[in-house]
Amino acid sequence: MSQFLSFKHELSAYDVDLHPSELHGLMIGYVCGAGGELNLDQRRALYANWLGVDVPDELLTMLNAAHDQAVDNLDEFADFEFRLLVPADDQPIQERARSIALWCSGFLSGLGESGRQIDQDQGDAAEALGVLARIAGMTDEVPEGEANEEDLTQIEEFVRVSTLLVFAETRPGRPH
Repeated sequence: MSQFLSFKHELSAYDVDLHPSELHGLMIGYVCGAGGELNLDQRRALYANWLGVDVPDELLTMLNAAHDQAVDNLDEFADFEFRLLVPADDQPIQERARSIALWCSGFLSGLGESGRQIDQDQGDAAEALGVLARIAGMTDEVPEGEANEEDLTQIEEFVRVSTLLVFAETRPGRPH
């Protein structure tokens, strides 16, 4: 079972009404804003707030593993291995497009919740956040088709690289 489906199943099992992609985006946005890894107590409190429930141990383990994997893959020496938590390519394009929009929405919310502000003078990062906000607002139906598949792949890659850029710009020790 894919990581996305595992999260979807666990969230549903605990009656959590939060999309797995949005939750992952929240986590990654907060990590970017906080400038790196969060301690276990900080994570548990954030997860409980986002999910609206006391986080069961099994779900906590999944969330912590996703957090640790993301932090490792966001690092500048990770060979750009970071990936969004979205449905697999064999799922309908509409579901994947909605998931990418929800991921971006979660990312922006998590970044904002962290208290980190990206100023216009931070150039590329500020511009990327503007595009992520537009992607988060995607609500149009996306019909199946090769051209739309290519466009969605490019959008997902843009989101992924933009996330890496924002993380690099917000790392501790980096001049603001």
